[in-house]
Amino acid sequence: MSETSSSATITRLEAQTHNDDRVSVFLDGEFAFGVHEDVAAKHGLREGRTLSPDEQRRVEQDEAYVEAKHRALEYLAHKPRTEEEVRRKLRRQEVGRALIDDVVARLYELDYLDDEAYARDYVRNRFASKQYGPVRLRRELVERGVDRSLADRAVDDFFADEDPVAAAREHAEKRWPRLADEEDPRRRKQKLYRYLRRRGFTSDTIYPILDELERRGVSQ
Repeated sequence: MSETSSSATITRLEAQTHNDDRVSVFLDGEFAFGVHEDVAAKHGLREGRTLSPDEQRRVEQDEAYVEAKHRALEYLAHKPRTEEEVRRKLRRQEVGRALIDDVVARLYELDYLDDEAYARDYVRNRFASKQYGPVRLRRELVERGVDRSLADRAVDDFFADEDPVAAAREHAEKRWPRLADEEDPRRRKQKLYRYLRRRGFTSDTIYPILDELERRGVSQ
């Protein structure tokens, strides 16, 4: 909808051919803008009604909100997202900050956003599929916009019941034989150390495992 400084009369309302939940609005005989049917109903748009410039702006604002919310819901339809991921998505689509705030608030009201539940589920599912350690899981959550305190709590709660040492040992025993071509024992241990660090395990977890593998002479 373009900026207007004068009143205009609705001369026609027409359902859009390829999107039947949207309505094309004609003002003074010319196409002016398209709106969602809910916006048309909210503002009582009908043929013969005259819209002041302020009324036209309010229609525009409500349409922008409905469109932004629709984009956010489409984004959330594929998989759960964090609040920050939704905000980033809308910013990339050049949605204004105030409008994003309104959409995010509504998504919380509808229970489409819950960063605490997201963090718990993410840690559980990621560990089940990849067996990543606490450092990596915490970093990935923060990268997705989860507040640091929520990320810490989700990871700490999960590893209160799961043993990161067992997961690190499983990674190590699979990787160690693949490094058998490395003739220098020290470099072999360094490579495995870096591998386990990338998977999110701490030095305190890794070093005893390296020593154990070296003592056992696992090479096949």
